[in-house]
Amino acid sequence: MKWKARGLATLGALGLAVQEYVARRYYRSTPGPVRFVHEDERTAWTAPWHELLAPVEWLRLRASPVYRGTGVSPGDGAPVLLVHGFLTRGAYLRPFRSWLRRIGYRADIADIGWNADCTDVLTDRVMAIVRRTRDETGARVHLIGHSFGGVLIRAAAARGRDGVASVTTLGAPFRGLALHPGLRLGAAAVRAKIHARRGEAVHGRCLTLGCECVSVRALQAPLPADLPQLAIVTRHDGVADWRYGADPATTATIEVTASHTGLVFNPVAYRAIATHLAVASRAPMQARGA
Repeated sequence: MKWKARGLATLGALGLAVQEYVARRYYRSTPGPVRFVHEDERTAWTAPWHELLAPVEWLRLRASPVYRGTGVSPGDGAPVLLVHGFLTRGAYLRPFRSWLRRIGYRADIADIGWNADCTDVLTDRVMAIVRRTRDETGARVHLIGHSFGGVLIRAAAARGRDGVASVTTLGAPFRGLALHPGLRLGAAAVRAKIHARRGEAVHGRCLTLGCECVSVRALQAPLPADLPQLAIVTRHDGVADWRYGADPATTATIEVTASHTGLVFNPVAYRAIATHLAVASRAPMQARGA
């Protein structure tokens, strides 16, 4: 039995090494985005084993003084809306929401159902929550989106600028869907289901950045320069090419060491977000389109 265990361990280590080699070769040989948005889907040979580290990253967050609110910029009670990633609901964002509430924000997770539907439909749901929250609080809403949730909040901000105080994305491929083949396969399956359910109500290239819907068209240009924006990325992203999640020319960008999933459990990201929200809240109303 021992030799079998050793054999399995050796095969596992070899598999991880192969993933790392393929990922490094991909980044060395493949250029990043050259336009603001690439509409075509692309294959990114990332190392998906990094995502297995997410539970460890969650434990590290729990042990961090940042998670207790130590040494971070305090909130001012402003509303914050968290939007979850593709093929998920929002449960995994609960630690993030708890932390935001602890440091002084009115934080909630967007109730948009499974993030596995037409981009226009999901963006409409985000926008409806933003409008309702602004009506209830009288304040603009800070939007934070993880993965494809970041794409949705950028579309919502582009379409409904007046209700948005700031935009923060974590591992959001808003410049192009350069994804690992496994995720591309999942997206294709969801796209087929969307077409089967919604028929001619959706465009042929639904769930891509080449779709002709209002929300995707709104993503084709940078957001207004007076809207505070922050993009957090990681070179260790296991599902998407991290280079498509930032545009330093238009968006403040911070790079951290984390997996794609672990971005929402990263203390360095949390500290940067606290600072970003505090600065955005203090920005003059005229500069925010009031």
